[in-house]
Amino acid sequence: MKKFYPAIPLLLLVLLVGSWGVHHFAQRRLEAGIADFRASLGPDATFSYATARPRTLARGAHFTAVTYHNPTMTLIAADVRLGGLTGNNVQGEKIGSLVLRDVKVMTQDSTISLDQVALGNLVMPNTARVTAETARPLGFDSLVLDTGTFTNLHLAIPASQTDITVGRMVIGQYGVGRSSHLDVEKLATQINLTPSRRIAVEQLQLDGPDFASEVASLIQSGHLIHERHPQTMDIKKVEIASTHPMLQIDHVTTSRFSTETEDKMETNLTNLTLWSTGTDNPSILNAFDYDHFTGNIHVNSTSDRSTGHVHLEPLTVDAPDMGNLSVVAELDQIQVDAMAIIPEPARIVSAALTWQDHSLAANIVAGLAKSRNMDVDTYRQNLLTTLAASDDASMRAMGRFVQSPQDHPLQIALRPMKPVNLMMLGIALSMAGDPSVAAPLGLTISTP
Repeated sequence: MKKFYPAIPLLLLVLLVGSWGVHHFAQRRLEAGIADFRASLGPDATFSYATARPRTLARGAHFTAVTYHNPTMTLIAADVRLGGLTGNNVQGEKIGSLVLRDVKVMTQDSTISLDQVALGNLVMPNTARVTAETARPLGFDSLVLDTGTFTNLHLAIPASQTDITVGRMVIGQYGVGRSSHLDVEKLATQINLTPSRRIAVEQLQLDGPDFASEVASLIQSGHLIHERHPQTMDIKKVEIASTHPMLQIDHVTTSRFSTETEDKMETNLTNLTLWSTGTDNPSILNAFDYDHFTGNIHVNSTSDRSTGHVHLEPLTVDAPDMGNLSVVAELDQIQVDAMAIIPEPARIVSAALTWQDHSLAANIVAGLAKSRNMDVDTYRQNLLTTLAASDDASMRAMGRFVQSPQDHPLQIALRPMKPVNLMMLGIALSMAGDPSVAAPLGLTISTP
């Protein structure tokens, strides 16, 4: 044992020299890597930092006061840590862990700030070395990322006086051909133009979309691709307000399954509330003596991509204060990949509506009487007399409904000779008593 003691100083010396050598080698390798990275940025981009230390065991580096600048944007981060560096220019540069703290991204039009960005298993695209005339492309369409977490994001757009904040955003499985996941918490948008608007979402979750392929398609063609795998969306607590509340939804869910030629989608809106805009800018709710609408909406739809047809099977609206609506319809001239807003060319091929009234019919009659400066009871009695004397069976059925709406569900069927523009439906229904309008529409009204 005594013979071993003299060897201890020698062993410590070897460890110290070895660790110094490893650190020196790592430092030289880091400097070479930084030089190579700078060379790859192109002539108009710069990369600077205050300090850079190798993280030998973590196969990475630690930077402070980092600044990256190119003609379109500047990125600043107080602290950047990289770990698990592997790969090459052929297979792609792999980063096991990349964490940026106190981040700010500035462009000519906007500023983004974040408390932290944490990326796991990031694979950078393998791009050709740039020349003096070209800049290195960002390659967002060809990145691969297992998980990315963005904390306390703030986007400011001065031109539109818009501020967007996100408490926490997580994206998972990003990459071409991957089914990605997005989870956004505490999303808020403040628009300070007059009138001001505030939009808030407590949580938004998307599962299934291939975000990278969508980005690639937008870059290459300006259009989104058609995805043929299941997708779901779940949104909690949506609120839109101005100087007064405008809209609130407790829960929104959608699920979608697609094939080459067909899309099936189911959507649920739970506890949707819409408020009238007040007497200074009256809405249809005010006209019928409601200050708000509250209800649940459920939509099942099947879209035929080859023909642009959409079949609603059914659409239901359950509004306890007003009544219940059920719609089965066939629409055409629908742009299937842009169904968030029903396009102007959309037409009704056929439709069947059923309305079970709670209070809406009486409120409509009262609103019509008010618009004509008539007593409600007098107007209602005149209307019932006119409808009862009509030669049209549909008008007589309407009379029975107006007489006792809660006892007679109203059924309306549309089978037009040729599809009718969806935007004209309200006008057409208001002229249902005119045979020259009702006949081409194939309009019939009944009360079972």
